[in-house]
Amino acid sequence: MAEPLRPEDEDIALAAELALGLLEGDDLAAARRRQLADPGFAAAVERWVLDFAPLALGGVDVAVSAGLWQRIEARLPGAEPGTVVALRRWRAIAIATSAAAAVLLAILLLRPVPQPVVLPPPPVVVAQITGTAGAAFAARYDAEQGMLHVRTEAMPASRRAPELWVIPAGGKPVSLGLVAAQGDRDMAVAPAHRTLLAEGATLAVTMEDAATAPHAGPSGPPVAAGKITIL
Repeated sequence: MAEPLRPEDEDIALAAELALGLLEGDDLAAARRRQLADPGFAAAVERWVLDFAPLALGGVDVAVSAGLWQRIEARLPGAEPGTVVALRRWRAIAIATSAAAAVLLAILLLRPVPQPVVLPPPPVVVAQITGTAGAAFAARYDAEQGMLHVRTEAMPASRRAPELWVIPAGGKPVSLGLVAAQGDRDMAVAPAHRTLLAEGATLAVTMEDAATAPHAGPSGPPVAAGKITIL
């Protein structure tokens, strides 16, 4: 009866199996994780890869060193029957799959490289919102994220807060929320309102009571307005 492998011998065997591509499923995933986390184990796998490389290319007429298997056996605890059986299994599998490896290599080398798919840049939704009283705002909408970035460039002094509205062509104003009295503000646009941010719609700012915002409709005329443009 074959004696069980010692832990250190199991590590050698596992590294060889990983190098040969004999592992599958959870065993393969566990070995890959260990290869990333354990430098010693990763080095053992790399040594096996270098030793097994001539066998994988056997069908491509590469000369295999006469002492290759002797070097492999010297790296294994050959006195133990279990290891000898494993070595014979690896030898048989390596020889049997050498032709398949050569064919796969030829396919990879001869297969035409696919042309990269170049996607057009996403459209940019912008608006310059200006008014006669010196108010000025700039808006940029990210349709993929549903985020509206609004910069307050200038605004007349007021006790009220600036509220931003989108007015679709022929429609009623819909509040998008309060913008900053000074500087930038990112605003998440509700999904129901995103389709309103379309070419030709109007963005407008009115001065409203901050405590009760957002409002169902503006309480006064806009201090600034501008059309949406899609670039």
